[in-house]
Amino acid sequence: MSEPNEDAVPGSPAWWIQQPARSERVGGRGRPPVSFEKIISTALEAVDEVGPQAFNMRMLAERLNSGTATLYRHVASKDEILVHVVDRVLGEVEIDPLRLAKLPWQKAYVAGATAFFKILSAHPKIIPLLVAHIPLGANGLAGRERWLSLLVANGFPPELAAQAYVTMANYVVGFAIQQHPRDAEASAHASDLKRFFSALDKSQYPHTVKVAGQLAGISIQQQFVFGLELIIAGLEHFRGKQAPTRRA
Repeated sequence: MSEPNEDAVPGSPAWWIQQPARSERVGGRGRPPVSFEKIISTALEAVDEVGPQAFNMRMLAERLNSGTATLYRHVASKDEILVHVVDRVLGEVEIDPLRLAKLPWQKAYVAGATAFFKILSAHPKIIPLLVAHIPLGANGLAGRERWLSLLVANGFPPELAAQAYVTMANYVVGFAIQQHPRDAEASAHASDLKRFFSALDKSQYPHTVKVAGQLAGISIQQQFVFGLELIIAGLEHFRGKQAPTRRA
């Protein structure tokens, strides 16, 4: 057995490999035991409120009515907590594998991507953490396996299945980063954009002025759905090109 790598970066493959089982409860003297599950769920609530940069171990200990020493019996650092917080969020993605299996792969692809986007929209402050590391926790692995299983079962060769999955994941995260403002703010912003584009010099920006209303009126949801349709059209094209030919 190899020696533990104490320098492994939290969230890296080397770090995940050496993670222990998390079923135990730990408590300080005179304090009730705290489960790892409770620690992570409470940490997620805190990160949702203050963001990952402002979040710290003392804040978490206070919310748990515990001490930082108790937390350090579970994890080595704040960064480790945040890695597990990301995996917890990925576990909230609501996907029914049996229902998806009954759908055409195109509809299943959209349903899965939409469910992923919905969860990230509910937890916008964790998105920078998703960008920092490839999700390799239990929920991240399970979600990746579901996607690849769907694609391979529908005739995608390994390379295209991998590309289709990675493209979807990066696409959803990229859109989720653009967290749109509240409806009233979005409406006002669209009106401002339309006025700005419409007032441009037609001799210099004729096409921008011509489509000013359309440019300003496309919601983030409309962009998201349209982009998925483009991705699916591209995947259909490449899947058809790479489909194995039958021998006579």
